Amino acid sequence: MDNSVAAAVADLYDSMSEREWARMDRHRTEFYVTLRALRENLPPPPARVLDCGGGPGRFAVELARWGYDVTLFDLSSGNLTLAQKKAAEAGVTLAGFEQGNALDLSRFADHSFDAVLLMGPLYHLFEEADRRRALAAARQVLKPGGPLFAAFISRYAAHRDAAARYPTEPVDRPGLYERIEADGVLPPATSGDPTFTAYFARPEEVAPLCWEAGFEVATVLGTEGLVSVIENQAVNALAGPAWDWWTEANWRAAPDSSLHGAVEHLLVVARNPRWRPVLREIVRRLAEADVRYTVVGGTSLALHGLPLPVKDLDIETDPAGAYRFAELFAAQIVEVVALKESRSYRSHFGRFDFDGVQVEVMGRLERREGDGWIPTEVVNTESVDLEGMPVCVSWLEEEMLAYIRRGRLNRAALCLPRCDQGRLWRCCATTEQRTPCDCVLMSDTT
Repeated sequence: MDNSVAAAVADLYDSMSEREWARMDRHRTEFYVTLRALRENLPPPPARVLDCGGGPGRFAVELARWGYDVTLFDLSSGNLTLAQKKAAEAGVTLAGFEQGNALDLSRFADHSFDAVLLMGPLYHLFEEADRRRALAAARQVLKPGGPLFAAFISRYAAHRDAAARYPTEPVDRPGLYERIEADGVLPPATSGDPTFTAYFARPEEVAPLCWEAGFEVATVLGTEGLVSVIENQAVNALAGPAWDWWTEANWRAAPDSSLHGAVEHLLVVARNPRWRPVLREIVRRLAEADVRYTVVGGTSLALHGLPLPVKDLDIETDPAGAYRFAELFAAQIVEVVALKESRSYRSHFGRFDFDGVQVEVMGRLERREGDGWIPTEVVNTESVDLEGMPVCVSWLEEEMLAYIRRGRLNRAALCLPRCDQGRLWRCCATTEQRTPCDCVLMSDTT
């Protein structure tokens, strides 16, 4: 983040912290939808929450009322001063008021927060690399399994605001709105006066950005819902059953992607996956024990970069590797490793539980053919990086063909755009090949 941009953002909020606090009174629907997303996705209080870029603390104070242990972190000293005043007026205590930049959260210990709110910094970072850095910093301090709430401003929010309040500005400031359309950037004013400066994101970019940062995205919400820009005409004045009806209608509409280009703010609700540190530790231990393995199935797809939530970890090895796995992780055994078979498959199979992350291990997976069994081991593997740890995975092309054979065409279609044509032909040419993804282990289900 350019120092001049950071200074401009800090100056802006120093000059308008009271107005920023009152913004949620002017945008009641955004406040309601965001609070409901928090209530439905946060762990129970008194969980530790980092409100990173939380401004004058409107959400931090509310969460403190709910019983959360909240640290407010913001670039603006004016915001933090007002937040201390508002917390005192509300009769709540925040764990801390910290000034700093969202690109550097190193003052906080790794995985020290149960939840992170990033509902401001991302739309003041012009460069994608900086937005990625902010997400990485948030993930570094977020516990595995913890939720992230990341806010963006949508690409045409400035246009809609101008149409409603100052429709001649695009003519008075030629080229400004055309630039926002082209690259999403509203730069600081050249006059040096405090003015709003931001990056306006296209709706289709926000979830992939979070997936690529290592999060699993649960939903994207358009926080103004159906009343974006027009809420002051009537809805904001409502109370009682009429207001309740509109809050529910806007909550129902918020995840509808057809609405996302016409709202002002987008809220990504995501989680820091618990399976990633578990797999890193498993792979480390297997490497030390010289056990050969391949990660297969949905986990393989996720490691290839597909936006796919991982339900459990599937690991293929040979029989000796399966029993060695059981020795290494005896405390996690749920179902002991043994030769087991179903109508279609058999393997030296076991199940394990790593603090809620389910792991299934297969030693020499075989498929029934007539009266006999034929091996279905992985034919092609490669190494991918998992946060500095090399992990052996099956080829994406093998997984895709396996999904086709099993009739899971939606999953195959997810794989296809990332498949390499040469590799795909090589997999197709191996007509006897069956991949580990063909097995849903001993269940015979798809």
